[in-house]
Formats: sequence, C-alpha cells, structure tokens
Amino acid sequence: MLPDAPAPPAAPRAHPAPAQPPTPDPASWDDRTDDRTDDTLVERAGLGDHAAFATLVARHGAALYRYARRLAPSPQDAEDAVQDALTAAWLGADRYRGDSSVRTWLFGIQTNCVRRAARRRAHAAVPVADDARPPPQAPAGDEPVEHLLATDLRAALDRALADLPGPQRAVWLLVEVEGMSYGDAAHVLQTTHAAVRGSLERARHSLSRRFAAWR
Repeated sequence: MLPDAPAPPAAPRAHPAPAQPPTPDPASWDDRTDDRTDDTLVERAGLGDHAAFATLVARHGAALYRYARRLAPSPQDAEDAVQDALTAAWLGADRYRGDSSVRTWLFGIQTNCVRRAARRRAHAAVPVADDARPPPQAPAGDEPVEHLLATDLRAALDRALADLPGPQRAVWLLVEVEGMSYGDAAHVLQTTHAAVRGSLERARHSLSRRFAAWR
C-alpha cells in the first residue's frame, strides 16, 4: 500500500490592514524624520503599512486638527472628526490616485467628515446653547501686556470666525491659515475656483469690519 502523499503547503495568507489608523492624539503630532514623499507613504499605507500611515499622521495630523477645531463646536467634536477622517483615509489609501496632493486629499476627507458630523448634530433632537464656548478666563495681573493683547486678539478671531458662514470660514482657513491655492481649496471643498475666490473676499471683508477697532 502506497503511503499517503504529503499535503501541499498552504498558500501564504494575506494580512488585512487593521480597521483603525493610529489614534489621533494631538499632543503627539510633530514632524517625524522620514524623507519619503507623501505619495510613497500613502502607497505603502494602501498596502497595509501601518508605520507609513503613522508618518502621514505625524506629518499632517496637527494641521487637520487645527482645521477641524475651527469648524467643529468643541475640541471633542474636532478630535472625533479627525479620527473619522484618518479612518477613512487609512481604509481608502489603496484608492488614492494622485489627482491632487496627499495633503489636499486628506483635507478633502476631513471636510467631508466635519460636514457629516454637522448634519448629524443638526438632526439630533438635543437642545444646545447658542454659544457653547467657555467664558474667557480672567487674566493674571502679572501677565505682560503683549501676551494679554495677543490672547484677546485670538479670542476675538475665534469669535469672528465662528460667526462666518461655514463655507466662508472653511475657505479662509484653507487659504489664509493652511496656505492653499485657490485651486487646492476648491478641490478640498468640491467647488469651483470662482466660488472659492468669492467666499474668500466676503470672509476677508467681514473680518476686516470686525477688526477695524484693532488697527
């Protein structure tokens, strides 16, 4: 009787990418030494390279949070929106085709996540205060005048931005804070170059009127 033939070796099993990206802890986001381009990193992330995606998070996470924080009503809402955006980017990295820069692609995903969260809040039957911002802290008596003025100016800017319509605020943040071109901002917001220009002009005009007394 012939011995049984040995079983063929099992084919190597693919290792699916984890469903969650690195946790977006803003305190840990800083520049990470890595000379690979964003395109290379997102290509590696699309193949399941968690370390490559973590480098992208370290490179762009702080800017994404800064942007979301000015659009969301609270720090927790901003962190949730960034987590949603990073999860979507991680799961969709293999579909990135380079139609825009990786940075623009990430900001586009972040914008969509902020918008979805805003729609969920609008449909929630939970009353919220008209202004959920905490009251300003009384400044310490020994703080330098320059610091007090800078703090007051930042608080005034936050209030002025919060009063802008959402599209104007997003355009102003992308162009004036993140330094994007009109074309990149239009790609992020899924609108036109002309719409970005118009929204930015209106935002600048509104902010200029609000800050006339600071000149």
